[in-house]
Amino acid sequence: MINQIKKWFHFYFLKKELKFHKAHRQLLNINDAKEIGIIFDATDVDQTAIINQFADSLKGLKKKIYLFGYYNIPKPAINFNFPYFNKKNLNWYLEPSGLLVEEFIDRKFDILINVSIKENLPLEYIAALSQASYRVGLYDPNKLYCYDLMIDLKGNKTLQKYIDQVKHYLHIL
Repeated sequence: MINQIKKWFHFYFLKKELKFHKAHRQLLNINDAKEIGIIFDATDVDQTAIINQFADSLKGLKKKIYLFGYYNIPKPAINFNFPYFNKKNLNWYLEPSGLLVEEFIDRKFDILINVSIKENLPLEYIAALSQASYRVGLYDPNKLYCYDLMIDLKGNKTLQKYIDQVKHYLHIL
């Protein structure tokens, strides 16, 4: 019940912010992009390793990659090689804050990819308010305000399958 109340307030305040949010959007494929932002849940070490491999594959295409993780634990993380925010950076209705969050939202990426295969309100908040030209995320008909391209995995929700689909669709645009 408390989580439902938090979610209600999260969406209420996000909807208010989106009324005043203006960002230049345009369709970009992976070949035209120079800077790519990747947001993800960094709590699971195995998934973080897969996301690092994905980032390395994009670096191989001569792209500048910015990783930004959400660590779902209030204590500081050890051994992360990327910036992150954690539970301490969330207000009571799950809105992220802090200098790193603000800088990431304000950065004008060519493409922003949310590599989370589960609902993650703090990451969706960042995607919704991002200044990125093109935002990519997992398909959810209720999250049209977050993404310009949504990938539908049709029940086969594995991180590797999602990453493969993102690569595929960003190449053919």
